[in-house]
Amino acid sequence: RGGVAYPYGNSKYQALFACYDGHGEGGEMVSQYALVEVQRLLEKRLRKADLSLVESHRGCGGLSRVDEDKESVEVEIRDDENSAKLSKEEKEDFLIANAFRDVFVQVDRGLLKEEEIEPMYSGTTACVVLMRQNKLFISNVGDSRAVLARRANSSPESNGETTVQINNNKQNLITIPLSIDQNPDSPGEKERILSSGGFVSPPPEPGLSARVWLDASHTQIGLAMARSIGDHAVKGVGVIAEPVVRTYTLEEEDEFIIIASDGVWEFISSEEAVQIVGRHMIIGNNENSDHGQSDMGASVACQALIRAASNKWHEYEGDY
Repeated sequence: RGGVAYPYGNSKYQALFACYDGHGEGGEMVSQYALVEVQRLLEKRLRKADLSLVESHRGCGGLSRVDEDKESVEVEIRDDENSAKLSKEEKEDFLIANAFRDVFVQVDRGLLKEEEIEPMYSGTTACVVLMRQNKLFISNVGDSRAVLARRANSSPESNGETTVQINNNKQNLITIPLSIDQNPDSPGEKERILSSGGFVSPPPEPGLSARVWLDASHTQIGLAMARSIGDHAVKGVGVIAEPVVRTYTLEEEDEFIIIASDGVWEFISSEEAVQIVGRHMIIGNNENSDHGQSDMGASVACQALIRAASNKWHEYEGDY
């Protein structure tokens, strides 16, 4: 499931983008439920926060603002020692991150109330990106992924970013990861699962995922991610619904974002995906490329990425 909400929260300065990948019997129902409920509950939380807690000094469109003459901003900070050190913008970021965490956990628990959904052995990933003006909040559970492409006309310093060249012209794109896949053997994830009484098996071969098990013999469950919404059978052994929330401030050179499930990432790297999408998104390169206007744009780029992923699946898995 994928979703785009714009304007979001009654504000033209906000947008919400999301990808949910269900798994297990009934996983499509879990992903659909998460798609609807995360969007609804997060909007509710953001409205409440902006109305009563945060002075929206950066301009949030239709979101109401606290009186700018107030001497203090009432914010519930878990770490009282550091609360006084936060600026108003930092407090807003803190509130949004907490809202994401609370909403994901609330949606996970809400599955228990749905008579037509069985969340014991089914679940979903969730990679959700909230854009507020020039700032991104990326909230992720599972192995769906968000990456950003940044324009670079000169070679960047080595800082974990990867540069790919598009159409053999002067336009380079840097690939920047916005989220991190939460695999069972990832640092921090594995330790939590083991300390909770779970078991982690290593990837059976390169390119495959480690898995979470209920038993030492590795016969029960075998979930291929360390965090998810649903999958209640393994919630007691360290698989959690609380997301990892990251922030990113957009710059003028940033071109586009890709949010996709492992249907793409299984056989296509982040750098390859940026290259495929970039061929159809860098409008300024039309004169030097083999593509015309009809071959440009987000929809065409998505179709190209899906075709490339499908071809890879057929290549490696046959008629899977």
